[in-house]
Amino acid sequence: MQRLALCVVVLVLGACGGGSSSTLTKAQYDTKLSHLCLLSSDQIRELHLTGTIGDFRHYARSIAHIDKEFLKQLAALKPPASIAAAAAGYARESAKAAQDNDDAIAAAKAGDNVKLHAALTQLNHDSLAAWPYAKTMGATGCYIG
Repeated sequence: MQRLALCVVVLVLGACGGGSSSTLTKAQYDTKLSHLCLLSSDQIRELHLTGTIGDFRHYARSIAHIDKEFLKQLAALKPPASIAAAAAGYARESAKAAQDNDDAIAAAKAGDNVKLHAALTQLNHDSLAAWPYAKTMGATGCYIG
């Protein structure tokens, strides 16, 4: 279960990528969002997180930074009207997943393994909830399968 949660967070949370102040075409939006997801996947994967208190304490600053930057870059992307509802749903679920990571970090800092695993379970749930929105948009870099 921990590994699935970590795999999901890899796909949903991120840090880099380009934004746009004007509305993008669907293809442009899909490409940019997929790029954001893939970049963040790489950044999370490079942390080699195991879902332990020690890892979430040690990498707290990095995890929070990746989440913050992903949400910032995601907000900068302007979807076309045809996928605006899916984009809003994806952004909402991504924000929930970032909060779940914050909760996991807080639990780790408090040394509370039960709360850490509860936060990771919720992270898994919220991350998976973003996948249908990514599929609807065609952002293939943001989900598995």
